[in-house]
Amino acid sequence: MKLKDLVIKSRSIRAYDETCTLSKEDLLELVDHARFCPTAGNAQALKFYVSWETDEVNAIAEHTHWGKDRPYPGIRCTGFILILQDTAIDDRAWAWWRDAGIAAQTIMLAAAERDLGGLMIGSFDREPLEKLLSLDEHLKILLVLAVGKPAETSVLEEMQEGDSTLPLRDENNVTHVKKRPLQELVLSRKGE
Repeated sequence: MKLKDLVIKSRSIRAYDETCTLSKEDLLELVDHARFCPTAGNAQALKFYVSWETDEVNAIAEHTHWGKDRPYPGIRCTGFILILQDTAIDDRAWAWWRDAGIAAQTIMLAAAERDLGGLMIGSFDREPLEKLLSLDEHLKILLVLAVGKPAETSVLEEMQEGDSTLPLRDENNVTHVKKRPLQELVLSRKGE
């Protein structure tokens, strides 16, 4: 599959097939892609916490905020990958988010390649979650990635004038995601 096809396939998934469980090895395979990503100053200060056991996955889910689409029982993800900054290696806060974003997108693309889906969650209860996972003080959670087999369909559509950027779920549980046209996004010198 070409990279553009993977990018199109990799959507923010909020409903998962809980009968399709993930193993530690499944999650480690996804993280293995991220360890090759570039990092600021090649410090390689990101760490990854993987969770696949049902009780812990459910406990982590209780500390995440998915907007109006909470991870309801019956459609929850079956794994989490938490991206952490190891401040003992690099304490430059400006580098954290860039590195985490690159790693997160790489993991999501690797998941899509395996017919898995995910959601990057930036809204979570940081201190209770760090306590729940017994993380050392020098490890700071940057992003929480939900992972699992999608139980919903997402389709991309060209945005028309007046369309909202908010995804819209129809009566068939299909999420319609409007994307701005390329010519609206690209800037260049006037006259060129």
